[in-house]
Amino acid sequence: MEVTCNPNLREADNTWNIEDNVYPKLPNSSFEIYAPSFLSKFLEAHTVMFQGNAGLKPKEGEVTSQPWQWPINYRGQWFSAIDGYKVYLLGNPVIWWGNIVIMAAFIGVYGINKFLEKRGKLSLSQQDRRTVALQSCCWLLLAWALHYLPFYFMGRILYYHHYFPALLFSSMLTGKTTSCILYYHHYFPALFYLFAPLSYGMHEVNVDRSNSSLQHLRWVNSWEF
Repeated sequence: MEVTCNPNLREADNTWNIEDNVYPKLPNSSFEIYAPSFLSKFLEAHTVMFQGNAGLKPKEGEVTSQPWQWPINYRGQWFSAIDGYKVYLLGNPVIWWGNIVIMAAFIGVYGINKFLEKRGKLSLSQQDRRTVALQSCCWLLLAWALHYLPFYFMGRILYYHHYFPALLFSSMLTGKTTSCILYYHHYFPALFYLFAPLSYGMHEVNVDRSNSSLQHLRWVNSWEF
């Protein structure tokens, strides 16, 4: 059936199949030696997937996006209307743009740390702690690049949601880099410590008074503490 591609093979009268083949001049061998290796099967499977992806082209009138647009949240993605409501997929601007800013800040922090390390400005304990923290950030940056940069070499149709796996690693990099900046360089006050009274209990009852020590925490008037 694989040779003739006939789905009605059993119904045909002029079909045949080979169950065994013996040739005395050839040595007996097992078919297992002709089986492909794991690496060859791995490469073949990915080659087929790359070929299939390359053949995916946009439909007529379909809105697509480019990889350079994803990190800066340049354009979202429309979905079909549901019961008259239109759905538009758009990333949180604070997270999207913040990830780009912090990623650039990490490169600066990494450079400053290497400069201080070469100049002997760090103690051994500081150097060890910072090295571990910055190495973890480097791995997150590498993971972001591996999940994002290959899209520049793809010929298939691309959508906004293709950036989501890379976004996960860039957000993790933002958290880790921010932690390094706050802990090691003390450029900004720690917000957790600043707002700790809200979680652990406020000793003042009338926080609304202008002379309250917690009045400066009411950044938004709608906050009800």
